[in-house]
Amino acid sequence: MNNLTKHTPVMLTESINALAIEKNGIYVDATFGFGGHSKAILNKLGKAGKLYALDKDASVIKIAEQEFIHDKRFTLKHGCFSSLESLSKEWGIHGSVNGILFDLGVSSEHLDNPERGFSFMRKGPIDMRFDQSSGISANKWLATASEDLISKTIRKYGEERYAKRIAKRIVLQRGKEKINTTDDLVQIINKAIPKNEKNKHNATRTFQAIRIYINQELEILRNTLESTYNILAPKGRLVLITYHSLEERVIKDFLTLTDKSLSAPKDLPLSNQFLTKLFKTINKSIKPTSKEIESNIRSRSAKLNILEKCNEIDS
Repeated sequence: MNNLTKHTPVMLTESINALAIEKNGIYVDATFGFGGHSKAILNKLGKAGKLYALDKDASVIKIAEQEFIHDKRFTLKHGCFSSLESLSKEWGIHGSVNGILFDLGVSSEHLDNPERGFSFMRKGPIDMRFDQSSGISANKWLATASEDLISKTIRKYGEERYAKRIAKRIVLQRGKEKINTTDDLVQIINKAIPKNEKNKHNATRTFQAIRIYINQELEILRNTLESTYNILAPKGRLVLITYHSLEERVIKDFLTLTDKSLSAPKDLPLSNQFLTKLFKTINKSIKPTSKEIESNIRSRSAKLNILEKCNEIDS
């Protein structure tokens, strides 16, 4: 059984329904992972439909090619969704995409593979890069970053109240010996935090913070969302699966920004009927069912957000 077969996509039915798939439409899976969502989209598309997919992890691409290579409706590219606008132009679909799916979580493969360093539950090198072909690894960053930067990173991206204590311990420990493994980092965190938070491992917030910083996750998401208006066709949909409040905040800020983007200057006598917003929300955020959470515990923090591109005359 390969990873594609074992992989359980989060909120699969809900996300596919949210895309409101047209049989001959054009869709983008911006976070391909192991292809669970892509496979479901292809099952909904007709012969003239098209699906384009991206993933940062080159190892995923190699696995996926085995299952998807013979489907002429499907195109898969190794890369980050930050390049989505330029790729949409390269593919000739700029302004014609009917839906884009973002599953922003860390895949089970990343968490379960100790060599990737994403999980505090498995001993391995602290890498944490989604794309191991570029960027600085977490252990190299921890070896060189200032105490102040480490503290601010853990506070900002992990919302960790003991960020200063943890950063101080990291700098103190690296002065004695290298911090090479996830176990090394967990031990440092445990010494810095007075007691366990109920139902949460001491290292949860710190590991999240370092991962987000190393991969520039929120900055890339923010910039990509701003480009989607030009990529989508009228009434095209953005479907985003988030896993923590920081991602939710980026989406909320994006909606606030786009709601005001086409506002008229105060000195122009235009009524509200002439003002438009770029996106509207479709329903409130959707959460996984209790049945899904029971069968896939990693879905418990997920939320499904559905946005739709407004027509120029929509209000």
